[in-house]
Amino acid sequence: MGFARDLSDILAAFFILKVLRRVDRALSTTGYSDLQSLFLAARYGWGKGVIVEVGSYHGKSAIALAAGSKAAGREKVYCVDPHWEGTREIFLRNIEGAGVGAQCVPVAAISEQAVREVGHPVRLVFIDGDHRYESVKNDIAAWSPCVIDGGIIAFHDLNWPGVARAIAELLASGGFTHEGNSGCTLFISKGRRENQRLFAVIRLYNRLKNAVLLRGFRDA
Repeated sequence: MGFARDLSDILAAFFILKVLRRVDRALSTTGYSDLQSLFLAARYGWGKGVIVEVGSYHGKSAIALAAGSKAAGREKVYCVDPHWEGTREIFLRNIEGAGVGAQCVPVAAISEQAVREVGHPVRLVFIDGDHRYESVKNDIAAWSPCVIDGGIIAFHDLNWPGVARAIAELLASGGFTHEGNSGCTLFISKGRRENQRLFAVIRLYNRLKNAVLLRGFRDA
């Protein structure tokens, strides 16, 4: 029953994201493996608290997070991005077009400012902003204290040197556990490890995504 249930969760995420084409409305280099895992984390992640995305750009990962949380009737996603490149209107248009506009709370600010505006416990934070080391460190310093014990910190583009260095330092500081990767996204638990089933589902997805059964799951 466990395998069947986990596979059902993966197929449900595939249907919502791919068949309904919600994530294909927005420009991004974020791969489908990352989006699938973010959807699952938003839908099934343990604990009570809002979701925060740092670095929204055109809204592709925001759509995945918001669709997952919406599917479970859960919390809103605070989408943090100063939109210095003039992408705010594109972002707003994309989340509305994907049917998740009401699930998202745009915050046009950098992390140090946005953390005061959010003002809620956070169960999941996805960091995908400026990938320079100091910027990633600032994002971690701003948001990691807000994450609940047992919550999740996820990092995109883990192969960037600045991101990798900041992640390594966070893990070395103690109290944080590397749970695994999906695509270019790395998942870390803060404190207690409360998301064993979620990460088991993500690992199952990673094993199956290149199988014939799930050929359509492969990243473009």
